[in-house]
Amino acid sequence: MKLLKTKNLLTKTITVGFVCLALGMPMATTAQQSETQYDALTSGTTAITANLKGSVFGLRIATINVEGTLTDEEYSIRADLFTSGVGAFLKKFQIWSTTTGSIHEDKLRPILHIQQNLDKKNRRVEMNYGSDSLDISIVPPLGSQGKPPATSQQRFESDDVLTAVLHMAMGGFKFTDEPCTGNVPVFDSKQHYLLRMERGGTKKIKQKGFKGETIICKIFYVPVSGFDPEDLPSEEEASAPVKVYLTKNDDVGLYIPVKMTYKISFFHAVVKLRNINIVQH
Repeated sequence: MKLLKTKNLLTKTITVGFVCLALGMPMATTAQQSETQYDALTSGTTAITANLKGSVFGLRIATINVEGTLTDEEYSIRADLFTSGVGAFLKKFQIWSTTTGSIHEDKLRPILHIQQNLDKKNRRVEMNYGSDSLDISIVPPLGSQGKPPATSQQRFESDDVLTAVLHMAMGGFKFTDEPCTGNVPVFDSKQHYLLRMERGGTKKIKQKGFKGETIICKIFYVPVSGFDPEDLPSEEEASAPVKVYLTKNDDVGLYIPVKMTYKISFFHAVVKLRNINIVQH
């Protein structure tokens, strides 16, 4: 299997299983932060930093650092994904992305999403959400917007990628009675798809960084529009869920993913939470 395919599948695993929270703060290089770094935050703010490691066939290929804050009325998210270990040896790859938005009774509403790819093309995506429309800037532009492209309504009414994972983490606390239920619509600046969630029982996890009971959430990737034919998942890929292992955190009102797995044929990707630090003000 080519490294590009491996990278895409691992990115998918991280994207649909990973919650990260931030509000306008620089990216941390580690999840170990002192409380003094958050002294400027206002009362009612929850600050979270986390570090995750991704591997394929047991070999580490990626590191994910996240940091951020959450209040009752707003959120902002930042995440850095870059190759490490054998992944850095084979092909260097680095992306950072941020999202800011507001929290309402019925849903999360993104305001601004930015993604910066730090490769040869150095592509930057900015998505600005208005009251009833979405303005998108992609530089350099993509060669295609898919066949058929996502409609204006599909783009505006969908979550960006980071908002989508936060939406799933808040399920069972704010937007739904139970975690891991329903569908989350996503638009990533080109592709529009649904993340369909199903409960898969419970499992006790023991790993570096976490030990305890988790809820298994099966997440299926359902393409809708904005896909070129070669980007569509195979029948096997479409039927294989990303398994996300969620731990309930009543203090912050989130189901936090501590492990994510994706397996098809002989390909097996795993992302594990290694460090997490939560500070409430």
